Amino acid sequence: MNIYLRVDKVATMKAQPVREQLLEHTLILIRQRGCNGFSYRDLAELVGVKTSSIHYYFPSKDDLILEAVKEYSRRITERLAGISSLRPVVDVARQYLDPLRQTCGSNQICLAGMLSTEILSLPESVHSVLKDFYHINETWLTRLLERGQKERDTPYPVPPAMLAQVIYGALQNGLIAARLFGTQERLESAAETLLGALCNKRAAALLEAHA
Repeated sequence: MNIYLRVDKVATMKAQPVREQLLEHTLILIRQRGCNGFSYRDLAELVGVKTSSIHYYFPSKDDLILEAVKEYSRRITERLAGISSLRPVVDVARQYLDPLRQTCGSNQICLAGMLSTEILSLPESVHSVLKDFYHINETWLTRLLERGQKERDTPYPVPPAMLAQVIYGALQNGLIAARLFGTQERLESAAETLLGALCNKRAAALLEAHA
């Protein structure tokens, strides 16, 4: 299930309760424009309600943004948990990268990456959830790289946890830069860094054996 693209399915939103519709549209708007790029009026027009209805569910925009970040984090965490760790490490990495590659170059980027550029205008409660989101992804990548290190002929130049931070930061930057340059080149560079760290003679042999 492609959680990154799931929020694009606007046509199915009308069947949802108003609160869920507000969150779905907020997820899209943040990923398109950022926190400061839309108003409650914009959101009200999309959902077909009055702004007072939005305030009923989310008294302030900070409340709305916080709930959106929590929901996004929940979806991504659920997706990561659903990637089987029994498959070869390169296969697992490709599953992780697939939704990033599919959404790269669209009008939406990772919500956490977008909001990280606006951190000075966000409350501490949102800071905390965003940091947790980064840690969840970096921890997941660390475990994958630790598996990969056991299959390598040579050790990584830095510990897996440090390499995970570098790779995740590069993936986020690649998604953002794709908008500026109109190409996936930088995302692919980050993706190939991850795959290259996992794919060596022993790992390639294991991958072929499982094919």
